[in-house]
Amino acid sequence: MSPVRSASGPFPIEVALADGTVLRGLEHPADGPPLLFVHDFGDDLDAWGSLAPTVNASGFRVIRLELRGHGLSDGDADPAATMDDLTGALAEVTGAFGPVGLVTYGATSCTAFDLGTDQGAPVHALIGPMPGSGGDDAGGGGTRGVPAMRVLFTGSHDETTHNYVRAVHSGLRGQNMWISTGTVLRGPALMREHPHLIEQLVMYMRRHLTAHHLAWIAEHGADRQDSGQQDPDT
Repeated sequence: MSPVRSASGPFPIEVALADGTVLRGLEHPADGPPLLFVHDFGDDLDAWGSLAPTVNASGFRVIRLELRGHGLSDGDADPAATMDDLTGALAEVTGAFGPVGLVTYGATSCTAFDLGTDQGAPVHALIGPMPGSGGDDAGGGGTRGVPAMRVLFTGSHDETTHNYVRAVHSGLRGQNMWISTGTVLRGPALMREHPHLIEQLVMYMRRHLTAHHLAWIAEHGADRQDSGQQDPDT
């Protein structure tokens, strides 16, 4: 992962995938654990609005990335490539900053069911997971996904999303928390219009991601934590 220019942030970044595709986004630097914000298929990084800087102000390094074919990222939009985009991005962010908290919504959240510690994302915040392009099927029941710590957010008056999460929640592997509030809102708007949900997201990441972050620092050294303040050629 490479910064396009040096700045206090947010500043543009690029992530080069194994197939040559370059994903682009913005990094909001901080000394805390890294969070990777990935939008749903058909959106771009602007969909997060004020949510990213709000979470960044709580001490997390927030990286907003655009899927291929979206925003300024290379390539054509391709739902089948969502997993490749996520795993490639996680590898780059984890290599630079350690274990990642993955924050996403909609169908991309369902793709995240198959990501966990082995892919560098031991903790997830999933906002209104829904099946669809880039996601899994809508069937409920049975065990699914890989183990991870997950908090899922839904609006209880959004019956489609709420019922889907009700169907899949008990079968998700790992420790999962489901938080619902009385609204029809989905995606980042759900969080922005209900600040207590942002507080829950921040608390969840502090409680479950911080230990991974501190262990990574102890193993790799704090000197790798802020590449944006050091010239890699010096």
